Amino acid sequence: MSPSIEATRARHREIVARFAQTGSWWSAVDRNVIVEETRSAPDCQLCRARRAELSPEAVTGEHDNSGRLPPIAVEVIHAVRNDSGRLTRRWFDHVVDMGMQEEAYVELVASAVIIDTDSQAKDRQFLELEVPARGFPDFIRSDAVVDVGAWLPVAERGITGSTAHITRSLGLVPSALKLFFDTFEPSYYMQEGKAFSLDHDQVELVASRVSTVNQCFY
Repeated sequence: MSPSIEATRARHREIVARFAQTGSWWSAVDRNVIVEETRSAPDCQLCRARRAELSPEAVTGEHDNSGRLPPIAVEVIHAVRNDSGRLTRRWFDHVVDMGMQEEAYVELVASAVIIDTDSQAKDRQFLELEVPARGFPDFIRSDAVVDVGAWLPVAERGITGSTAHITRSLGLVPSALKLFFDTFEPSYYMQEGKAFSLDHDQVELVASRVSTVNQCFY
């Protein structure tokens, strides 16, 4: 295994350990369950039936789930994991009306999909979750957010002062923003401080092509 890949794997193990810590809006137990639900969501029969229809709203029912999270959290996890390309503002407003706080939504979206996709691509088992810590969420959110017409208020500036929308999108909950990009960065650059075999333009080309094939908003 190359040093860069092993470094990425080590970073991912550190991130998994952080999922077992209490967050800003979810407990450590809930955060581990969120990861487990994200991992099992692709096998959901309701999601498969919805994907076969012109509109996901054409099929109603209950998601296959463990019963350890509120139904609205399960809906968000399954919709984001399995059918993100067809999510609408109407859907988002509905989940908020049903009791999903915006801050809880932000932290929930910063899940383990990146890490798990990396494991699947390399034909490995998912990284084992750690024993969740005790404690209560701190409910820390950012007041340095602005309304730009998105579904959620976004940070005025992202990490390292960036104004790119992708770095501002989770800014309502700073800990979720940091968790997501700490997870994302090693997968994107492989290893900090080391030369990458592709230049930045080539990386963006590959990322854009993959995103198009996957019907990703990015």
